[in-house]
Amino acid sequence: MEQYPVHRMIDLTVQPLRSYSCQAGKVDIWCPAPALMVTRVTGTLVTEGATAIEEVMLRRAAEDGRLLVFNDWEQMNDYEQAARTRLTEASRSILETLDGGHFLLRSRVVVFGVQVANAALRKLAVHPSRASFERSLGDALRERGPAV
Repeated sequence: MEQYPVHRMIDLTVQPLRSYSCQAGKVDIWCPAPALMVTRVTGTLVTEGATAIEEVMLRRAAEDGRLLVFNDWEQMNDYEQAARTRLTEASRSILETLDGGHFLLRSRVVVFGVQVANAALRKLAVHPSRASFERSLGDALRERGPAV
């Protein structure tokens, strides 16, 4: 498995709960604690990858009654419009149980897409650095405890 800095935060040696991969990009999803979800996207987020995120997100929100999402999208360079729309609408459908979404981004295109989504959701935070993202993720892991 490739080394990736978020490995320090959660045990990613455990297989992701869900993955989607195609030539354009890859999505990995972990749920390391109750009401907590972590996604990592590399390359382009295609609609099928967004569907994988949506399905886990909706299931976790329904099961746990609330959800906080951390999105390590630093290696994501683009997205399909339908993928962004799908995730925005799914987030809107659970807005009352959504504690927030944290993003680590590098691509200006992806930053713009998250800003557009946040205009509707008003619960998304973009971190200025990996250190800030990992501090917030570490705090959430300590607060929510290990997955059961």
